[in-house]
Amino acid sequence: MTLPFLRKEYLLAAHPTTWFFIWLGALVLVPAYPYSVVFFFAMLAPSLDLVYAKQTNDILYTALLPAGKAGVVLGKVLYTFTFQTAMLLLTIPWALLRTLYIQTNHAGINANMTYFGLGLLALAVFDYLFLTGFFKTGTKIGWPYFWSTLAALTLLGVMETLPHLPGLSWVNSVQPAALLHQLPFLVVGLIAFIISFFWTLRISIRNFKRVDL
Repeated sequence: MTLPFLRKEYLLAAHPTTWFFIWLGALVLVPAYPYSVVFFFAMLAPSLDLVYAKQTNDILYTALLPAGKAGVVLGKVLYTFTFQTAMLLLTIPWALLRTLYIQTNHAGINANMTYFGLGLLALAVFDYLFLTGFFKTGTKIGWPYFWSTLAALTLLGVMETLPHLPGLSWVNSVQPAALLHQLPFLVVGLIAFIISFFWTLRISIRNFKRVDL
């Protein structure tokens, strides 16, 4: 049931820039760069896809299919979370390669466990606020995107600030011992991301069923 909707999203509904954004995890190879920008692009891509969906009447078309409004939400939520997951998985090899040659990022946090964990937490918050907000109307993107991005960027700002606080320099390290201490960040981020998927899907379906298309 889910695979046809997901395939339709990637083959027909995804904005062409999606295939460019998915490789932007390679930015962690830049010696001095704010790597939190990678998560910003992971949030920007789904919003562009929804704008594209509005312009092409994709949402109305999908709602007319047998699965109805629930199918619309299922496809969009699945697409968003799988896209972001793929983008982060593609970022991991670049982060490992960078760690072999560059140990310090003077422009921000290193691409370590803390980075991925808090980044996943930021994406979880963004996806929930953005998608549930969008599906209250099925048309309005601006305010849901503004508030969800503001919340996510606040978390990313905390992530970038942590290494500069007294006694927390270990959150920025890429040494094996420090990475072990950073593991809770990754675990919390993963759990939040998974929970966000189910909450976002459930509440978005509930919200969209109330919308008169």
